[in-house]
Amino acid sequence: MSEGFNLEHPLHYYEEFLREIEYTKEFRKKIYEKVGLKNARRVLEVGCRQGIISQELRNETEAQITAIDSDHINIANASEKIKGIEFYREVADKLSMRDDSFDIVFCHYYFIWKPKPFGVLMELKRVVKEGGYIVALAEPDYLGWVENPDLGLGKNHMKALEKQGGNHSVGRSLLSIFSSGGLETSIHINTRIWAHKELEECIEHEWRNVYEGGLISEEEFKAKVEEEKKIIAEKLRVIALPIFSAIGKKVILPDDVIDPLRLS
Repeated sequence: MSEGFNLEHPLHYYEEFLREIEYTKEFRKKIYEKVGLKNARRVLEVGCRQGIISQELRNETEAQITAIDSDHINIANASEKIKGIEFYREVADKLSMRDDSFDIVFCHYYFIWKPKPFGVLMELKRVVKEGGYIVALAEPDYLGWVENPDLGLGKNHMKALEKQGGNHSVGRSLLSIFSSGGLETSIHINTRIWAHKELEECIEHEWRNVYEGGLISEEEFKAKVEEEKKIIAEKLRVIALPIFSAIGKKVILPDDVIDPLRLS
């Protein structure tokens, strides 16, 4: 599985990613403040895709920014559009960077695509300086999906993610993953409720993705869309999805302190 969204994943995952980015700008700014992005010297973004977060980071800091993705098309497109950032094709499972190279490492909608997230995290930890941060800006948790009335959209999203190799409940696992990696970790949750306009504009498209993914029949698709439009018109539709973020600080244990995780 490649870094983040790329040509291996259906287009609608990238569309959902774009919507989430737009709705959570202020949430990310608070995280940037918490980790001192403005004063950082070297920053790494993992799974940069088309460079949307890369550009945002460039606007927030004068730091030297390196952005990587395993998809060469993503790298080519991002490097053409965005200046002042070093873009490279790499995979986070085995980085070419030296130990203790960066003040902060960022990723966004990234661990959702990693079947072995702990191994990836440890590689990110390797390249972060002591006192530096690894930040998962956003990881969804579809087990926490709320919809009323329940028409099965969330359940079908989970099935589609599983078919693509995604972890639909990675958000709630971030604390365990980061803490197990020896990081001082804080977790933040932003529950995004779909606005009425978003429901009107996107709901048919969402169900079409489910249909085209082979999860429902054409008849079921038409019936779901008709039911959705009626409920939305009456302003009775509720959809919400919890988005988890994790801030992990790299700390080194003093020589005289025994780490119990190292004991056999």
